[in-house]
Amino acid sequence: MIAEPQQSGVFVLVIFLAILAERGWQWLRRRAARNWPQAEGRVEFAEWRQPNSHSNRYFVAELGYSYRIAGAYYAGHYRRSFYDASSAEAFVAALKGRAIQVRYHPHNLAKSLLLEEQVQSAVAAAPEEVVV
Repeated sequence: MIAEPQQSGVFVLVIFLAILAERGWQWLRRRAARNWPQAEGRVEFAEWRQPNSHSNRYFVAELGYSYRIAGAYYAGHYRRSFYDASSAEAFVAALKGRAIQVRYHPHNLAKSLLLEEQVQSAVAAAPEEVVV
């Protein structure tokens, strides 16, 4: 009987460490991207949804964006979670079709990301009726 709590404790620890490692990797990636060149992009696709999960207590906004460098087009995606549908909906409405600054890897132009401050600037530039 003692083995079950130990196994579940190990399982919880492994899940916690995996989440921590993923968050750390994302932080390092975004920190490195601050030194990457930037290009003006456009949010081509924006939608929100409620994932099929057991809790269904969060909402996800997904953006697809494009950018152009030296005459070639590239694309990337961005995802953000929200606690309520109205915030996710307002976020999508504020960014759909808008210009946005994209950071791209100087040696791999297809590798890109949106920094949080650039996303917030694009949201802030949206017309008042759609600002989050």
